[in-house]
Amino acid sequence: LLDEHGREMHRSWGNAIPADEAFERMGADAMRWQFCEQNPAQNLRFGYGPASEVKRRLLTLWHSSSFFVDYANVEGFRPRWDDLASMPEGVEPRPLDRWLLARVQRLIGRCEEGYEQFWTPKVAREVESFVDDLSNWYIRRSRPRFWAGDETALRTLWVALVQVLRVMAPLLPFLSDHLWRNLVKEGCEGAPDSVHLAGWPEQVDDLVDERLL
Repeated sequence: LLDEHGREMHRSWGNAIPADEAFERMGADAMRWQFCEQNPAQNLRFGYGPASEVKRRLLTLWHSSSFFVDYANVEGFRPRWDDLASMPEGVEPRPLDRWLLARVQRLIGRCEEGYEQFWTPKVAREVESFVDDLSNWYIRRSRPRFWAGDETALRTLWVALVQVLRVMAPLLPFLSDHLWRNLVKEGCEGAPDSVHLAGWPEQVDDLVDERLL
């Protein structure tokens, strides 16, 4: 564990960071993410600069969730817990919807492999790649549909957000549970009160479309 400039940490040098100060200024989840995305065979450069970069990347998920909540509230959208186990009922998915749902299945499978191998850098990499696709491909290219109150787009986005929270919960327990309360607990009948009670998401083979991916 080195400081963010690659030097060893020593109190006499003034570059040591006490744990309680780090928790207060960085946040526990930002600290956890720094450790979890790091190859343990290499030295970790730890500090407030790297923590700020982690927060910047995690903000993409935060903004995507906020985007959904805003439009869901306007339309009075009500999520259904059963939609997580199959193609959302009563909707006509477009190719971009089916792509995102297939992308969710790939995320679940690859992260499951990472956890089973005790290799959290793979999980962190997959989560960040998925969130980037979610924001920069699906949401950005579907904005007119959200403006029009398209229920298929809302339901597809909800499924994607909920499943990524379940996948990342072991690494980011506080952020994932906070977003769960906003996305799931408040409006989804029959859903667990906490993401940590929701279990691991099962892959749905019918949603996998390798050609689209």
